[in-house]
Amino acid sequence: MNPEQTIQNQFNILTSSDDALVPQIAISLTAMARNLSHAHIDFYLLHSRVSPENIQMLSVLCKGYGNIAFHEIRVGNPEGYDPLVQAGGWQRETYYPLCAHQLLPDTMERAMYLDAGDTLVVGDIAPYYTCDFEDNFLIVTVQRYKDENGLAAPLSAEDIANPAFLPGILKGLFNSGSYILNLEKMRRAELDLSWYCSFTENLRDLRNSFCPDSRAEKTVCFGDQGLLSAAFIGSLKYYGYPEIRDLWYCPYNFCIGYYDYNERKPDYQPAVLHFAGVPFKPWKAEYPIFPERFQSAGGERRGLSELKQGQVEYYFLWLEYLFLTDKALSILGI
Repeated sequence: MNPEQTIQNQFNILTSSDDALVPQIAISLTAMARNLSHAHIDFYLLHSRVSPENIQMLSVLCKGYGNIAFHEIRVGNPEGYDPLVQAGGWQRETYYPLCAHQLLPDTMERAMYLDAGDTLVVGDIAPYYTCDFEDNFLIVTVQRYKDENGLAAPLSAEDIANPAFLPGILKGLFNSGSYILNLEKMRRAELDLSWYCSFTENLRDLRNSFCPDSRAEKTVCFGDQGLLSAAFIGSLKYYGYPEIRDLWYCPYNFCIGYYDYNERKPDYQPAVLHFAGVPFKPWKAEYPIFPERFQSAGGERRGLSELKQGQVEYYFLWLEYLFLTDKALSILGI
């Protein structure tokens, strides 16, 4: 087997979470196992507060599927991420992947991050996963361009000092539901948590210099995607660019909110679904039947009638993987 074949048949995938999303992660693992059945997956869970019982459940589930090796990565010093929490407004786990190059094995060159719980791998991710970094830090799904002589073009590093561009950068140049990390380049750049914290304070100063009225605001950017966009602006590989400049081209981070703006299905087959831009997550939907073991993952239910027509089928696809997960856990005696 040549190196290219090896890469195409082995994927490093990571997510980060607390206990609350573990049932949904199990469903995501089921989708991976089935739709990447030709491959071996090393799955890494970055966490600081997932119970031993849930770690055991995920580990046994992966072992039962046969093609997923489960790796628990317990993050030390979780309180060190609190400056990023304050700046981005999301919980600590959101920011653990920023230091994945320090937390994952030193020999690992790349890894794919997936949002915990609300993403599903439903097709082959090899074209995305094996894409040439072209010496960029991340491979991403673009959600913001600038106009350059009538053409959509990526924002450059110089644009962060432009008050016309900064707000958009801080909201995010890409959607962080799925991206590929260049772990080797991050290690070479000697990035660490203290660097991100210092960078975030510099961002706050920059924003406040453009907009003094914002000084009282604790948040400076939108979650992780705003911080990552600012940190690596000018060194982001937009998947499909420059051949494709359509913001709706997102086969490896297909946000279901697409149907709020489009009635027709995309002209490509999504390989990674992201339940973002929707009124509620799929585990909150009112289905005819919902397995008892997952009841706590849902809470109060909402009607599928709130969704656009094109969105409903993906919710039922998620439900299908939920039933498959429930069956697998029952067979494994969990």
